[in-house]
Amino acid sequence: MPAKQQSGVYTPDEDIQIHSENAIKLLCKPFQSHENGLPEWPKNAADEYARTDAPEKERVIVIIMQNGRARGSSNVIACLDFSGMTSATIEEDFRYWADPEAASRRGHQEVGVQGGHGNGGKCYMTQMFSDRAYLHTVKGKLANVYGTVAGSTHLGYFPDRDKGRNIRVLNVEAELDEALGEIGLSIDQLPPAAVKAFQKRQGFTLVVGRGAKGYGPRIPATQLLADLVEHPQMRMTLELCSVYAVVQKKLYNEGKPLELPKLAPLPGAEEPRVLEIPETLTDPVSSQSVSTTAGGKYPRGTLTLRTSETRMRRGGKKSRHNIVYKAQSGYIGYKPVADFDVSSTYRDRIYGECILMALEPAKMNERAALAATPLVRALEDWISTEIEVYAKEFEERDRRRHDQEERDALAQINTALDKWKNRLLEKVLGEAEGSGEEAGTNRPAPPSPLPLPTGDVARIELSLSFYRAGVGVPMKPRLSAFDASDKHIRPPAVMWVSNNESVASVDEIIGVVNTHAPGEAYLHCETFDKKIASNSVKLEIVDIGSILLDPPSIEVPAGSRRRVSATCTLSSGEEANDVALLWLENDPSIAQVSASGLVYGFAEGTTEVTASDDCVTADYGVSVIVLPGDAGGGSSSAYPRVLISEINPDPDTGETVILSFDDPPVHQRPHDVERNIWWINSASPLAQLYLGREFGPQSREWRIYHVERYIDVIVQISMSQGPEAEDQLDVGEWTARWGERAADIQGKAADGLAAFITNGELPS
Repeated sequence: MPAKQQSGVYTPDEDIQIHSENAIKLLCKPFQSHENGLPEWPKNAADEYARTDAPEKERVIVIIMQNGRARGSSNVIACLDFSGMTSATIEEDFRYWADPEAASRRGHQEVGVQGGHGNGGKCYMTQMFSDRAYLHTVKGKLANVYGTVAGSTHLGYFPDRDKGRNIRVLNVEAELDEALGEIGLSIDQLPPAAVKAFQKRQGFTLVVGRGAKGYGPRIPATQLLADLVEHPQMRMTLELCSVYAVVQKKLYNEGKPLELPKLAPLPGAEEPRVLEIPETLTDPVSSQSVSTTAGGKYPRGTLTLRTSETRMRRGGKKSRHNIVYKAQSGYIGYKPVADFDVSSTYRDRIYGECILMALEPAKMNERAALAATPLVRALEDWISTEIEVYAKEFEERDRRRHDQEERDALAQINTALDKWKNRLLEKVLGEAEGSGEEAGTNRPAPPSPLPLPTGDVARIELSLSFYRAGVGVPMKPRLSAFDASDKHIRPPAVMWVSNNESVASVDEIIGVVNTHAPGEAYLHCETFDKKIASNSVKLEIVDIGSILLDPPSIEVPAGSRRRVSATCTLSSGEEANDVALLWLENDPSIAQVSASGLVYGFAEGTTEVTASDDCVTADYGVSVIVLPGDAGGGSSSAYPRVLISEINPDPDTGETVILSFDDPPVHQRPHDVERNIWWINSASPLAQLYLGREFGPQSREWRIYHVERYIDVIVQISMSQGPEAEDQLDVGEWTARWGERAADIQGKAADGLAAFITNGELPS
């Protein structure tokens, strides 16, 4: 008879089948790095101190790092505390994986227990050491040695249950000295505070990992300890315990405990802002109301916001720049403040703590980001609003009130410079397309850059703008030369080599790659003495069946650019948009097009651009209509606008724009990018100095500073819209190009602004 189904009625299997080894490896994925794994050991030690209600002075933890030898002993990372564990604790608590009550299985729920699922410390032991990891512990004069070897998630006693479990200890100090001796240390090399704590508590747990993966014999102790302090997981541990470090048998940090970065608050905000979380919030995804008390089961929570006098997004303070979450089991996770939806720059000076018991089910294995439940989404949306409100209060407080005459004068100067900038920018961007003839086209070639210094060449790098091309498409390869100190220098004379000259060859006279037939060719160059050769690059010449340009028509205000894309259908049927083609325009006085399809509008009118190779031309050209540019810089200007914070209002909202003193001197907020707006930051230290009473906006010092910031903007725009934007440049070459471009633009600026800088005469 066929099986029958009754809705909601079934007979469950008596057991649950699970691949334990694989399940543990999945649990341990978040801890497969020393940066995320090591904080688990001191966290566990801090929790044990909290459970046993240890006095504050006795809550001492020692992080130990010892280098290994290239062909001898393994390196060591260890963590020592003075609580100790019994075999019952090991067997009934420690050895259990994925226990949701790991922090309170012994009937404890003390304040200060950070908690977790009992995975992190064991995961670090089993995943990140290539030799073995174990804990050597003594409590009640009974010793246990328990752990695992590399590659295994099965825990056990060393060397076996009889010899490693409940071993009677006559002298606890001698036992600790022996345990430390196993890793090349002794009691007298511990911090004095650790020795005092041990003498009072007469117990210890030494967790040892031998052969830290990824480091070789030498452990990068300074960086690893810096990462440890900055890890959000360490915040409560460092607040509740004295954490010391011993590196290579020497006390680290001059023997002082590790500590959280000290955060001086913003003036006027010395006390934290404590907010009560509403009983119901709205989930921004479903728009449904969500209870923050689990329907009254738990009390209402609190959000505490604190401030830092300086920005926290970088350096040692980055680890504090979070909202830390706490629930029933204590610390359950965190979210960086930078990830909240807050637009104010004061966001970077705000951090805090959210305590909400109803968040407990959202705790994840790694205790970092919470699960994306409706409650978490609703809560974080509310937190974003509260941070925004708090930040706006500081903006309002810091709003500087410039004298109206000075504001008017400064705005007038900036308007004149903005118009001058448009003319210079048009010239600079036009010259980026060139003033000579580019090989194989009727398009101007770039002007010669300022010469690089000469030197003894140590290496040569060869690159191409495209690594696929049509037939009969010339390309200019780029050579970069470096001396022995990796300084960018002038390339030497070279000869070119192609392994398949029937496919592609290089014209030795003008240094241009010519493509001849479909196929592949490898190109490189070498000095005439053949002592130095460049890297070899592969160039594929493709057989194009058709070319489609998109969009079919564009409107380009004079002074701005629009990109046209070319999709090639190859004889193989593949569609490709990374193929070098010949780009042509009907009337270059109206608009010109670059080798990558970037159309630049020069003068009002209509023209057409198309793309081809020697065999195929695009079926349809692109109609280009160049509209009048707004040289006056109105809100619809095709040119970038440069405004001054606190002087010029936001063009769209009319509101005063407040930037911070440590925002860049020239700044774009995220929504300014698409509006093509740049801000000169009047709050930056030098701007404040030159706008202050000692100098003022009419001073020569301010005029020089004002012009320098405009040059910064023009350089950034020209680098992002010129040929460099289409090249893959390394840092050294980009820096060299930046310097060349800045020097060139400064020269052009000096020609037209000498009178303005000298006596304040506005540029015409």
